[in-house]
Amino acid sequence: MRTFLLSATFSIAALLPHPATAQDASFYDCQNDRIRIAIAPMELDKALAKFTSITRCPVSIDLDQVRSRPTRTIKTALTKGRLTPGQALARMLRGTPLKSTPIHGGFSVSK
Repeated sequence: MRTFLLSATFSIAALLPHPATAQDASFYDCQNDRIRIAIAPMELDKALAKFTSITRCPVSIDLDQVRSRPTRTIKTALTKGRLTPGQALARMLRGTPLKSTPIHGGFSVSK
């Protein structure tokens, strides 16, 4: 009976919905090495998702600080070249009211 309950618990947990944008912790491996990056200008949320996909660096955004302006209305700048993740994120945010700050294992974006 114990084995059945344990199996049933794991089966149910596997079926529970997971956020579409969440990454498994093993995906993230933010390094400070220069890598080839090419991210076209686009909406902030999409650009940050692409940045994370390319660099494997998680980015958190302080929504309290950008509350007055929805992130979908903020457009990022073209980011292209052999850059560190920090340089790439700073270039992406040029022309926006936002700045990036390195945090343990990734970056934070705020005003």
